[in-house]
Order: sequence, then structure tokens, then C-alpha cells
Amino acid sequence: MNIPLFPRKTSGSRADYLALLLALITLGTTIFHTTLDTSKAQTTPQSLPAPQSVAFVNVNVVPFDRQRILEAQTVIVRDGRIAQIGPAATIKVPDGAIRIDGRGKYLIPGLADMHVHLSPAAGRAEDLAGQQFQLFLANGVTTIRNMIGKPEHVLLRDRVAKGELLGPTIHTAGPPLLGNMVSSPEAGERVVVEQKKTGYDLLKVHEGLSPETYAAIVATAKRVGIPLAGHVTATVGLKRALEAQQSSIEHLDGYLQAMVAENSPVAAGPSQLVLGPVLKHIDESKIPALAAATRKAGVWNDPTLTLFQLLVSDAKPEEFLKWPEMQYIPATMRESFAKQKQSTANIPAPSSERQRYIELRNKMLVALHAAGAKLLIGPDSPQFFLVPGFATHRELQSFVEAGLTPYHAIEAATRNPAEYFAEVMKAPRDFGTVEVGLRADLLLLDANPLESVANVSKRVGVMVRGRWLPETELRKMLETVAALNQK
Repeated sequence: MNIPLFPRKTSGSRADYLALLLALITLGTTIFHTTLDTSKAQTTPQSLPAPQSVAFVNVNVVPFDRQRILEAQTVIVRDGRIAQIGPAATIKVPDGAIRIDGRGKYLIPGLADMHVHLSPAAGRAEDLAGQQFQLFLANGVTTIRNMIGKPEHVLLRDRVAKGELLGPTIHTAGPPLLGNMVSSPEAGERVVVEQKKTGYDLLKVHEGLSPETYAAIVATAKRVGIPLAGHVTATVGLKRALEAQQSSIEHLDGYLQAMVAENSPVAAGPSQLVLGPVLKHIDESKIPALAAATRKAGVWNDPTLTLFQLLVSDAKPEEFLKWPEMQYIPATMRESFAKQKQSTANIPAPSSERQRYIELRNKMLVALHAAGAKLLIGPDSPQFFLVPGFATHRELQSFVEAGLTPYHAIEAATRNPAEYFAEVMKAPRDFGTVEVGLRADLLLLDANPLESVANVSKRVGVMVRGRWLPETELRKMLETVAALNQK
């Protein structure tokens, strides 16, 4: 893009500030793709060791098929799959299997982060993609949905799947479909066909698409068989996105605009940030109907709660720079995050408006869940102090603070993503629950996650596609990434 990362302020109006923030959200996710992407070289494929046979012995299993705990179980993993689950007293541990003592511990599915921005570098331990892989795995994230893709991401996806690189399973969108780049229905049709041919898993619709171009994208995507997800801009609107059955809506786009009363003397602006006088004309009685319409359309939501809390927070950048995970990203990125946040200091909205905005987003999230509309966890890292992997846990906490139980928050990062890929991409349901036959993506915890989502961070180890990574190895990963970023 030719727009600077921090646009020059041209006037003092509220609209100018909100436009600036929208640009920050749009452009902040390019940091890993451009200014900090220092390694594009491809490495010679080097197969990882074959997955071991592993036995989790006498462990509490939280399968996430429903809300329950199976106590004193033994779980056998063989050839990267869950082979057996049963009472520890009756399951025999195979000869030669690695035994992991599960007494007092809890085994849950690995987490899926459904809105990330992955560097297109080669995936070596020292480059940015490799660092992201390590940050995700160290935080128990074993599946990711990359929401801005390049051809390099298709290669990374396939190399991870083949066992040439150690990382989370990748599903990747292509380059974003922006109105200034896809400016006509004909261009929309052409780009969809091209992205399908390149091998992307999904399309990402973005800002500025005309209704006609959006309709062409939707029709072509259905014809060639590729799902679309992403933004809902003012030019398209929530009603069209639901009618099109867009597979997922990011950021709760369009919902607050749709809550504005019919007789409101002021309209909501095009920004994702709904602030100002229009907040006095929000009709909360519309929320249940919006949630029901979303459920009926079968549209999923990835609300990125934490991102927008950071955007409207009154806290200064220095406070966020003290977060422990800041040591795992490059200094140039920390500086960019601080500039992003500093640019929000001029939003002409009092704290009461900002709090009201967050309150409405939280109410919409709870209503969607109550209506049976499916939710996903994906905080939109890396930007605004959101560090890959660590941000996934912050988003879990944001779901609970909004009003969901720990079970339902974690479900949005485990079972729900697996169902999303099965439903939307027609892929086998291959992960997301602790179940015989599924891919062995697992997270072993020291405390009960159903009591607190904070316990999801109390890891003993992570298993990704049957490979066991104990906490000692995960800690070494983090230390290596930290050392690379202290230069």
C-alpha cells in the first residue's frame, strides 16, 4: 500500500481521527509482512523426527465434546493420532512408549488462533515466521488461520503439513480484497479465480468494496469453491454479509452500525469504531434479532475483543511495553506498536464513550453465543501489543470478562475452529476435541481450565501432530526468541 503507517493529521474532526484509526487497524497487520520481514530465503527441506508413541497416564481429560472431565484416564498417541482413551486401570501402555505422568493434570485439545498475520519468511528458527511458530507452540496454539496471505504462505503451510517444519497447522487466506485494488465486479471475479488457482484456503474481503463487486466476489467464490471471510464495511453492510453467508465476520464489523435506531438523527460513520453522538441512539433491543439472524445465516464471528479494548484504552504505550511478552518481538515492532497506540491518544471521545463502545461489543458477543451463533478466538496479532500466542490467551480472558464461561471461551479456541473448517472448507473434522482418531494436538495443564482460563497458561507441555514438546523445550524456544530480539 502507498498509505503511510501513521497518516498525517489533516484536520481535527472526529471523522478524520476515526479514519486514521481504521488505517492503523488495516495497516498495522502489515508489519510482519513488510518492514520487519528480513528473511525470504527458502531452506532445504529437512524432515522432522517421526512422531513418538506417547502415553498420558492417569490424566484428567477435558475432551471439549461437551462440558465434562474424564478422570484418571490413559491416552495413547500413535503415528500422530489419538489411538486410545480409557480408564488408567484398563489401558495398557505400549512397550517403548514415552510415559507422561498425568496425575493431577488436565489434558485438553490444542488451541486454534483464527486471526493471525504470519510472516512469509522461510520458517527457520531464526527468521520471523520461525519465531512466530515457536511463540504459537509455546502457548499451546497448534492451528492457525492466517488472514493476509502471500504465495510463500502456501509453501509454509505445505511444508508444515509434510513434517519439514515444526509449527502449527496453517490455513491461509490470500492477499486482502480491498476496494482500491479490486475496483469492479470483473476484477473481483478475476482475483477470486486467481487466488483459488494459487491454492489459498480462503479469501479475505476487506475495506472499500462496492456492493456490486462484493456480490461478484461472493458468486465467483461459490462457483469455484473457496470460502470468504473478513471485514464488513459500510459500503457492504451487515445485512448483505449475512445474506451472502460470509463464512466469518471479523471484529464484529457492522453490528454496532446495525444497532442504530431507525429514527436516529445521526448515522454511524464508516469506521469500525462507533463513537460520538450516535452512541446515544443505539437501540439495544435490536441485539437479539441480529444474533438470531447471524445464527440463521450460519455465519461465524471472530470478534477480536482485545484489539479494540487496546484501541480505545486510555493507557499510555509505556504501560503495554511492560507486558512480559514484549521481549519476544523485535525492537522495531515494539516501537511501531507504541506509535500505533500513541496515535489513538487524539481520539476526541471521553472515557465514558469508549467504555460504552466496549460494553456494546461485549453484549453483542454474549447475545451471539446465547443465540447459538458460533464464535472463534483470534486476536489479530501482531499489532497493538498483541504478540503471537500470548494474545490468544489474552483473548480467552476477554471472552470471560465479556460474560462467557471458561468452558465456552476455550470452546471457541478448540472445538469451534475444528467445526468451522469442517463446515466451511469441507475438511475432515480432524482436531479440536480429545477423541480417538483425531490429530494429536494436545495441551497438558497443571490446573483445571474449567475453573479459570488463566489455567490454560499453566502448561506442562504441548503436543503438535503427535510430537511431544515438554515445558523445558517450550521454555528453550521462548528463550531463543527472546535472545534474537534483544539485539
